[in-house]
Amino acid sequence: MKALLRPAGFRGVMRLAGFGAVGASGVLPNLAVMWLLVDHWHLHYLPAAVAATEVAICWNFVLVDLVVFRSRRGRHWAGRFTRFVMLNNLDLAVRLPLLAVLVSWAGVDELVANLVTLVLAFGLRFGITDRFIYRPEAPVPSV
Repeated sequence: MKALLRPAGFRGVMRLAGFGAVGASGVLPNLAVMWLLVDHWHLHYLPAAVAATEVAICWNFVLVDLVVFRSRRGRHWAGRFTRFVMLNNLDLAVRLPLLAVLVSWAGVDELVANLVTLVLAFGLRFGITDRFIYRPEAPVPSV
C-alpha cells in the first residue's frame, strides 16, 4: 500500500503536485454545486454531494488528462475517462458514509464535511490514477 501512495522520483513528485493542484481546482465547482443544491434548491446533502462530485470528476479528468498525465496517455481518452469515473465513483461510495457521520453525528457543516472527505481521499486517488489509469506503456522488447 505504501508503494501505491509514494510517487517515484522527481517526475512522480511533479505529477503528485499537479494532481493536487487539479484536485484543488476541482474543489471549487464541487462545493459550488453542492452549495447551490443544498442551500438554494433544498436538496438533501447526500444526493447533492453525488451531483457535485460528478461535476468535479469531469472537471478534474479534463485537467488531469490534458496537463498532469499528458505524456502518459497511451489508451484512447474514452478508456481513460471510464476508468477515472469508475475510480472516483468508488471513492464517492466510500466518502458518502463518512460525510453522513460528520454531518449527522458530529454536526459538521455539509460543505466543510465534504471538503474533509475530499482531502482524506486525495492520496489514494492519486496512487491509483498514477499507477493504473495512466501507467506508462511497457517498452516493446526488441527482437
